[in-house]
Amino acid sequence: MKKIDWKMLSLTSAVCLLPVLFGVVFYEKMPERMPVHFNINNEVDSYASKNFALFGIPILMTILQIFCCLISDWNGNLGKKKPKFISIVKWIVPILSVVISVIMIQIPLGSNVDVRRSIVFILGILCVIMGNYMPKMSYEQMKGKIHPMPKNEKMYRKTIRMTGYTFVIFGFILLGSIFFKSITSFIVIIIMVGVLILENIWVYVKNK
Repeated sequence: MKKIDWKMLSLTSAVCLLPVLFGVVFYEKMPERMPVHFNINNEVDSYASKNFALFGIPILMTILQIFCCLISDWNGNLGKKKPKFISIVKWIVPILSVVISVIMIQIPLGSNVDVRRSIVFILGILCVIMGNYMPKMSYEQMKGKIHPMPKNEKMYRKTIRMTGYTFVIFGFILLGSIFFKSITSFIVIIIMVGVLILENIWVYVKNK
């Protein structure tokens, strides 16, 4: 039987649901249709009912968080201390749940929130943090958690350092992109994804 980190699961799920309290507090002040999606120019391009925006989205984020935590723990190694990187990853959904809900509430209240800068700033910080912790994960801890898995520990150390550097470098570039036009952040994210895909292909080829 796999060991589930119930403490982390409960805490992060509670944070995911925290925006429900915001919804209760601001319910009467919200319009019947609330913004739920924005384009790269910081313009609203999709609306939803306030019940869904205030309560439905946090509940969906909580379900996603529970699923992610269970999958992560089921893939873990029983009796072994989980790497801090895994704990950091488990906080991504809760943080986004709170930030997204705050933004959706602030805009109808008249606040001039720059959605792109807010989200990109958080993504940049998360990339830098994850990139710093990646090289600290041991070969044994990560068996079965990344695909393709390097065929030996030497190859693994080289791969994980390379990926860590990629996250840190692009994390700082993302942070810098908030001072430029919206399209800049979009391009940086596309390039980062492309680099990570190429690194994954490189690992696959080296494993053959």
